[in-house]
Amino acid sequence: MKEKLFFFSLKHPLLYILSLAIVLRILAVIFTSGYMIDGHYFNYYNIPLKWLDNPWLVYGVRLALGAFSLLIITLSYRITKIIADKTTALEVALLLAVLWNMPYLSVHPLPQIVCLPFLLYGTLLIIKQDYLLKNKEIEKFHRTSFLIAGFVMGLGFAVYYQSIIFYIGILIALFILKNWKGAMMTLIGYLIAVLLTQTIVDIIIWHRPFVNIGSFFSNIGEHLVSSLTGIHYTLIGVLVYNILPPLSILLIVGLFRVWRKYTLLFMPTIIVLLFYIIFPNYWFYLYMLIPTFIIAGFVGWKELYKKSSFWDKNYWLVLTCYLLFAVLNTATLFFSFLMPSYLFSF
Repeated sequence: MKEKLFFFSLKHPLLYILSLAIVLRILAVIFTSGYMIDGHYFNYYNIPLKWLDNPWLVYGVRLALGAFSLLIITLSYRITKIIADKTTALEVALLLAVLWNMPYLSVHPLPQIVCLPFLLYGTLLIIKQDYLLKNKEIEKFHRTSFLIAGFVMGLGFAVYYQSIIFYIGILIALFILKNWKGAMMTLIGYLIAVLLTQTIVDIIIWHRPFVNIGSFFSNIGEHLVSSLTGIHYTLIGVLVYNILPPLSILLIVGLFRVWRKYTLLFMPTIIVLLFYIIFPNYWFYLYMLIPTFIIAGFVGWKELYKKSSFWDKNYWLVLTCYLLFAVLNTATLFFSFLMPSYLFSF
């Protein structure tokens, strides 16, 4: 059995990683409690729906959300494979599959998580166009790709309104790259998605448009923490809580090393980070930046590692960092199954 698993992992590494992710999410479905985390509703939009007291329905919703979250892994893999290589892409996929809080959060109805596949798919389309043009595989950008990218990210906005921060980062990156037409097409696609989702649906339910957006912004202050705690609260959330050290330190070094090279990944990541420093929120709100942070950070770190004589001579230090992270992440992962209410109540 062990030999079969070993050969399967060698022949189909991505499928093996996804299988591991599925097992962890099924465990999260079984061990997680209630519909919420620590008794708090996180989908605070003004939606006229109520949860049914049906445990099988709850398990079904959790399984569906867990399955949908697998797109975060596959899309991150595809993005990384474009800008780096297959090995690095598999390492990023593995990290997103086993990151300690990912299985638990993925099976909850958290808009911060559900919006990620939409944001990543839009990012993938834009990065692919940028890559193809730089490598002269196409003569000019395909405007339709940018239109679709903007539309899909606009659907992400319909799921989670604060995801507009991520899109603003993408828009800034396109302006920095002087891709004016691409920026305009993504904006058009984004606005089309917003108008369709925030007018037609609201008119059908509420008989007037933009009800949910109005409800969200009128209550947004209730979900913000004192701005005086912003910097350390946000950085601790990224560097300690969401991604455990010492890997998180290596990732942030890698992120700032490639900020010019991978502007399309760096800008949305840093814009989201800065937003939550200025307007701090609960740690799980930061998860919107985790995939792009891991992709750009890990690619940047590996590029630094390959070109650094110091790290080449001190390979044991790299292994120690990886091993320490693996031990801490594994221990926290299983502790999250045993005592989720403790770990997810901060």
